[in-house]
Amino acid sequence: MIKRNTILTGIAAILMIALVLPWICFTAKAQTDTTFTPTDKFNIPANNSTINFATWGTYVRASLENDTWNFVDLRLNNSDGWEKQTLRVSAQDSNVTILSYSSPHTTFGTTRLGYIVTGQGTQTFKFGLNPKRGEWNVTFNGKSMGKNDGWCVSPDARVLTITGATSYVTISHSGLPDSFGDNGNSSNQPIYQQHSVVIITAVAVTITVFLTAAIRRKNKELLD
Repeated sequence: MIKRNTILTGIAAILMIALVLPWICFTAKAQTDTTFTPTDKFNIPANNSTINFATWGTYVRASLENDTWNFVDLRLNNSDGWEKQTLRVSAQDSNVTILSYSSPHTTFGTTRLGYIVTGQGTQTFKFGLNPKRGEWNVTFNGKSMGKNDGWCVSPDARVLTITGATSYVTISHSGLPDSFGDNGNSSNQPIYQQHSVVIITAVAVTITVFLTAAIRRKNKELLD
């Protein structure tokens, strides 16, 4: 009987590994960081523009959508802290080199981005904030610029557009309580990534309960 139980337990362990391990590997692969360097260019052909970073960094996903580069879980090596951020950036008739970018995951926090632009086009940024609950500050070459004086925000206050910069620009947003929206959460990820641990645990528990019941039933039959 002991030998039979050992065999059934071994089968249960093998089944659990066979079912759970591929899921873990798939999830880990889906979340693998991609490294970029200052020499990497993110081109926007339709807008005659490029985006690049002045430092090394990583992201989970970078995609060109409607002439806008969407960086998911972006992290720059020279930024304060190591939080992964969301950043959407586009440019028209200009080349943008992002020098730094940080957005603390705190209720009261300041998002900061600095970049150098060549060309006399426009640049647009979306940070994943709720800007209505905070204050923007923009400088051109160290000079503070008022709203609609070389920059503006969209009607929903989520997209910031720079129109008058020709060199060094800094953008900051001082957040008020609950100002940070989708930075740092996983709401834009597939369901299986948001709840992968819960799903894996549920599968493992279900298999264990099923096989334990089968072993007990078999033992009862043998005793009878």
